[in-house]
This record gives sequence, structure tokens and C-alpha cells, in this order.
Amino acid sequence: MKNANTLAMNRAPRSSTRSVQSFQSFADVDREELDGNAGMPDTRRQTKPILYVYGPTESENPNTSIEDSDTWFTRLIPGICTRLAATCCQSRYVMEVKEPAIPIVIPVTYKGPQDLKSNLLTSWSPSSTKIMLVFGRDDHQSEVLGSAAKKLGWSVTYSRSTDTALETFHSRGHDIVVIDHRGSRGIDSDSLCRLIRASGVNPNTVIVALVRKSFLINADQDQIMTIGLMGIGFNRTLLECSQENLLANELVNIHASELQPRLHLAAFHALYVAVDRCRDMVHVTNDRHVVQFANKASERFLGYKPEELLGNKIMDIVSSDNFVLMDQHLRRGREWEGNMNCKRKSSKTITVNCRIVPFSASGRTPTHYIYVHDTTYLLENMAIGPGNTGTQQMPRGSVHSLRRGSFDVKSTGSETHRRSSFTKIHNLPLEAPITRVIGILSTALNDMSTTSPELALQMYKAIELLKGTELYTPQLREDTRGYDPVTEDLVGALLASPVYARDSRRSSNDSVSRIPTSKTLTNASAHRMSLKGYRPPQEIHDMMEKSLDWDFDIFKLEVLSCGRPLVYLGMNLIGLYEGPATLGCDEKTFFNWLTLVEMHYHADNSYHNSSHAADVLQATAKFMRSERLKMIFDPLDEVTALIAAAAHDIDHPGRSSQFLCNANNKLAILYNDLAVLESHHAALTFKLTLADDRANIFKGLDRESYKVARQNVIDMILATEMTRHFEHLAKFVNVCSNRMAGDSQSEPVSEVIDMTVLLQPENITLVKRMMIKCADVSNPTRPLKACIEWARRIAEEYFRQTDEEKQNGMPVVMPMFDRLTCSIPKSQIGFVDFIINDMVEAWDTFVDMPELISHMRLNYDKWKEYQEQGISTLQDIEKLQTSPELQIPRRTT
Repeated sequence: MKNANTLAMNRAPRSSTRSVQSFQSFADVDREELDGNAGMPDTRRQTKPILYVYGPTESENPNTSIEDSDTWFTRLIPGICTRLAATCCQSRYVMEVKEPAIPIVIPVTYKGPQDLKSNLLTSWSPSSTKIMLVFGRDDHQSEVLGSAAKKLGWSVTYSRSTDTALETFHSRGHDIVVIDHRGSRGIDSDSLCRLIRASGVNPNTVIVALVRKSFLINADQDQIMTIGLMGIGFNRTLLECSQENLLANELVNIHASELQPRLHLAAFHALYVAVDRCRDMVHVTNDRHVVQFANKASERFLGYKPEELLGNKIMDIVSSDNFVLMDQHLRRGREWEGNMNCKRKSSKTITVNCRIVPFSASGRTPTHYIYVHDTTYLLENMAIGPGNTGTQQMPRGSVHSLRRGSFDVKSTGSETHRRSSFTKIHNLPLEAPITRVIGILSTALNDMSTTSPELALQMYKAIELLKGTELYTPQLREDTRGYDPVTEDLVGALLASPVYARDSRRSSNDSVSRIPTSKTLTNASAHRMSLKGYRPPQEIHDMMEKSLDWDFDIFKLEVLSCGRPLVYLGMNLIGLYEGPATLGCDEKTFFNWLTLVEMHYHADNSYHNSSHAADVLQATAKFMRSERLKMIFDPLDEVTALIAAAAHDIDHPGRSSQFLCNANNKLAILYNDLAVLESHHAALTFKLTLADDRANIFKGLDRESYKVARQNVIDMILATEMTRHFEHLAKFVNVCSNRMAGDSQSEPVSEVIDMTVLLQPENITLVKRMMIKCADVSNPTRPLKACIEWARRIAEEYFRQTDEEKQNGMPVVMPMFDRLTCSIPKSQIGFVDFIINDMVEAWDTFVDMPELISHMRLNYDKWKEYQEQGISTLQDIEKLQTSPELQIPRRTT
């Protein structure tokens, strides 16, 4: 072949108004752009390909301006052509401008706050491409062509007659059809091409004519044979060839230059249809706020036809009091949201909420602004009939009922059936409180005939939120997004339910080697100490006198106990709360149980180890010294709370639940990716406890008492799952805000809360949940040196998880927790802002522990000070801890 490019003759869809086309072989492009075919050999010298930019075709009206094209969507494409000259100077393309040509639209890369991907709505893999080869009989050409397609991983279908080819195409709608056009093969290729085009099965199908070289060479000088084929309906011509690799490259060319652009264009037109048909009003303007597009909802809502809006400033119909500030935000590429006053054709004005999204078709500065007006509710409640342009509307402020079936819209049979079904459900004798609330608000909204539309819209939004299934699902507020990447990483990972790429999962054997084992008490004999005549070391004995002080030094106990603080502290605190007597077991059984539990904490975890469990246990015991909690809890509540605190993180692998889900760990599979770690902690606690009678602290309880104890422990351990943090907090605040009638504001806090409400069983459970939650994350409320040490430990554990995720190619749950770049003070500041502050203040009000607030605020200010001083990395924190006032005892290895 003297010129391989002569094999590829291109033609574009007839509907294109402007085009960009390259006859240069697709194989000259960088290898990674071959969408999975990067391994193909190509020995040709890499040169700058020529990018041809063409004008209109002969079939188009040359007098038609760009502004007269059908849609705003097609207007964006010519703008790309005008910018290609500058772009090509900085890229690998050499640009030439041609006049007469047959165009093809290439996919456009749009950039904005949310970048549209080039494969939007389209996904391609080799196996998804379907090609049909139509040859009258088997020959070497059909075999080698089929072999080349299979080499690319395509699905190949062979047809030997026109009827078979049509029948097969109707059933499968092939992406590419190659028809033998060499003559005398029993196939009328021209007729078959016309029939396939007329079928309309797949408008994006690329039809290729396989021709001899003589077909193109022996023609008259003035005759271009390819033009005739394209007039019939062929898209490309392909010269017969016996080299499989060459044919494979040409098939890739066809796919990249013909099929993919068609799929992209179809996908973008699908988005256009979605925008045009959506119920919200949408306007698209250029960077000068001149309207380029208005969807159908705009005409229904405002009464203006699209031609009346196009080319006009959007501020002629939509105005804002903060236009200058809004324009500044948009020019910087930032989204803006606020109320807009919309002027209708009838001269009436109504206020709606609007979000404006800056959009960049090229470069870094916005080229278009997309106005999305939240008018769904208003459109549903306007009396719009067939042919109504929206000028005859209900009086301003009038609102239709939001009850099912009351919208004044054209109903169908299925809609009537759906509404009748809703009516049956609505009339069921079962009713939840949230259903009553929605009903009350809907009734009020129905009766608001004189209420302002703004208030009606807000009530409608409130009703829609209440209809959601996850009322307490936490989300960062709009005004706090962008607060700090480290904070967003930490808070997002703690509060969000696992979201992961299923196809990115790895085997648990590769990711988490420490899987739970069912160790028995017999295996713990080396760690067990007899209680007969036992007395702890004097230093530990002296420490236990302050076991209920908030500044208790857990790290000193960790060192003195040789890494076994849970046994020593647990025996002391459970003894203070008379645990053995309450459960009907002896002290030795409790000692064995604590020993067994502590064994199943991983000592090599920097944070989630038995020291953390002992710390949570100590905080729980301290909280229960509160007078209010003494009035609420009975002895069984107190002892089971201590048990839950001691075992709440048992067998924690030092990795998050989301990590286990991504790693396809067997715990994630066992618990269906829901509260994986917390479910495991609760289950393993009872599995170990019941496995050996010598450690079974529940063996002295009767059946009913055991059920209560078991439920208490399980409920408290599951409450430590952070994804339900805001739910527990909101419910707790609601319960504790019930005040007794006639109480004055001057009365003490202990007398304000309605104890008759608080003593209800479900509310006692709620208080226990809040108690263990506050104990579990009490680190920022401890004295400064303890707060810093806990922050160092949790950061190290998160860093290890990030390191393992990167090493194994897993999704990174918290990308900002990279040991080289993460700011530990920022993470602590954000943790207090978003998680700790509100919860601790509510808990302090309830249990009256002012030291919680004082330590939290002191630590918060210190973290800010450290951040300003540039103390951020793990090494910085460790260096900080060398000072005498912040130094803690450390174990020698």
C-alpha cells in the first residue's frame, strides 16, 4: 500500500451543520486513545496529523447563518471550530481549512464545575461492538476480515444472502455492516444498503462497502466513485486486503471516526431532550447573559415563545437584587443559588428559587450560564390546558391541593389507576407519625388560598423532604462545602454510608489479613492471672483511686499494665458498679471475660486497641456518676453499659467498614455491607462470651434478664456507627427539649426536663446510645496532652489505611489522609466543628459536666494555633510531644 489513508473514505450524518474531520489514520493518535486497543502494532513514523475543518455541504443552504440553526446545542459546535486554530498551535494537530466537503461531528469535551465526561451516556467495550459481514460466499477476504474483528474482541455475524442479512440486522441492529461490493458474489450490495437504511433499526449503523482497488483507480478522471456509494447510503469504502493487522487497524479507524462520534452525538441529543422536556424551567445564556436556549417549561411558565427570548438579555425577564455579586461568582466559575423574580408575559411577577451553573465549552473561563429554576411545584399547580401558552393563569398566590390526584393535568388510564392505589394506601388503618405530619402540612397548603407563592413553595419543599426515606442521612450543608478538603474527607468518611466501586474490590485475603478467629478461653491461659490473693502492682493500685477522674491518665496505665489496661481498669470500674452481684457471677468470671475481650483487640493498631476500649469504658463510668443518669438507669443498665463500652470495638482490624466493603472482606459479605464493623463487634462479643462457661458473665441471669442485657449491649455497640450520628443526636435533643408545664427559665436544668417522658423505655435507650457515642469520641474533650496523643494515633491508623489502599489499587476512602500532605490540626478542627461540638454541648447540658466544654474549647484553640504555626504533619506532632507539658508515658519495645 502506497498510502494506507486511501482506505478510509469518510462521510458524516446529513443532519450535521458544521463539522470537523480527519482523514489521518486513527492509529497515529497516542496509544492510550485507542479505547482498549493500545496494544496494536504500528511501525509508521509519528508525525503531526492534519485536522481538516470543513464548511457546509452542498445540500445545506449557504445563506443560513449559525444563529438560524435548529437548537442551542448545534450552536455550540461551530464555536469549537473557530477556536481550533489556536488550539492546534498548542497540540499535535496541523490545521488546514477546506471549503467543500462532507462533514462529520466529533465529540466535544465540555468543562464546567461538574465536567461532562466524553463517554457520557455511552459505554464501549470491545465485546459490545457488533459487526455483520455480508458476503455471498466464503472466501479468504471474509475469513481474514472476520478474524481481524474477532481480534478486536467484537461480536461477528456472517450473512450469505440479502434476506438473511436483513433478518439478522432487524434482530441485532449491528453497529457496523460490511457489504461485499466486488460484484458477481450473489449480493446486490446497493439494494441491501438502501434496505438497511430504510429499516430505521439503528440510525447510527456504519455501512462499509468492501471494494477492489481497481474500483477506485480505473474510474474516469472526473468521476469520484466514493461519492456515488455515499449517495446510496454507504459511509465508508474499504479496499480488499489479505493482511489481518492492516484490516484490524482500519476497523479501529471506522469505529473511532464513524461510530463513536455518532454515539456521542446521540447521547448529547438525549441530554438535550431531557433538558427540553424537564419540568423545571431552564435557560441557557452566553457569558453576557444573552439567552441562547429556553426549554418548554419556560414557555409554559412565562408565556414567552422561544423566539421571543432568544437573543435577549435574560435580565429582561429574570431579575435579582444581587446581580452584581451573582455575576462575580459566575465569572469565577462558581455556582450561584438564590431567589429570582420572573416576569411573565402577562406582566405578573413571581419569585422562584434558581441555581445558575457556569459552563465552559473551551478554556477556563465560562462561556455559558445555565439557569435552572425550581418551578416544578408551580407548573404542577397552574391550570394549563391544551394550547394554552401560559398567559391565562390562576391569580397570583393561588395554590392547588397537593393531595394525590388533585393536579389539573391531563390524566391517563394508568395515572388514574395509580391515584386510586394511592387513595387505598392513604385510607389504610395504619399510620406513622411522619404520615400525619405530611397530611397536616398538605392540608394547610391546600387551604392557603391567600398565602404568598414563596411560602407555599417552601412548604412544598418541606413536604418533599419529609417524604424521603432517609430523614436523618447526614450531608454537609451547601454553605460549608469547600470548608477544608481534609475535614470533608474525614467527616464524609465517618458519616456517609459505604459507596464503592464493586468492580474495584479485591479479595479479603489480599487486603486484610487479620480476620476474626474464634479464640477460646483455654488459649488465653498464658495471659490469665489467678484472683486468689491477687493484688495489682502498687502503682496501678494507686492509679485506680482516680479511675473516675476526667483527667485519668490512660496512657500511663497502658505502660504500667504492659499493654493490658482494659483488664485492670475494667475490674476496678465493674467492681464500683457491683457488676458481679448484678449479673449473678463471681469476680473471676468477670476477670476471665475481660482478659478474653482484651485478647481480641489488636495491639498493633495505633488507635483501635484495648487502650481505646479502656478509655471509652472510663468515660462511660464517669458519665454514669451524673445525678440524672443515676435517676434513669437501673443496675442492669449500668453494668451492660460498661460491658458494651469494653467490647464496642473488639477485633477491630484498624480499617474502616467502607474499606472492608471495598476489599470484599468476608465480614462485609456476612453483614451485607451494612454496619459491618459494629455488627461484628456485637456478634463476636456474645460468641466469645457464650463459648466458654468460665467467661460467661451472663450465666447467672434468667432468660428474660439475659434478653434485656443482650439487647442493651447490642444496641449500644451498634449506636457507635457514625452513619447514624445525626439521627441519634436529633432524637436525643428532641427528647431532652420536652419541658414541664409551668417551669420557669430560672429553674435548674435538672428540674426542667420532663422526667416522665425521659423515663419511658425507648428514651432510656436513646440516652444510653448518646452516652456511649460521647464516650467513643471523647478525645477532643480530654486534657490537651491526651487529646494530642489520640489525634496522633487515629491519624496514623488512617494513614496506614490510605497506604494499603494505594498499594493494592483500591478506592481511597479518605484521599486527604496521606501521611505526606495531611494536616492533623485541620482534621481535628473539622471534627470538632461538624461532629463533636453540638453533641458535647447537648450532652453537657444533660449530665452537667462543664469540664467537657472547657477542655474542648481549649483544645480547639490550640489546634488552630498549631495550624497557624505550621505544625501539621505526624512528625510535627511527635516533635511537639517532646515538650514536658505534652509528654506522655510510652512503652518500650
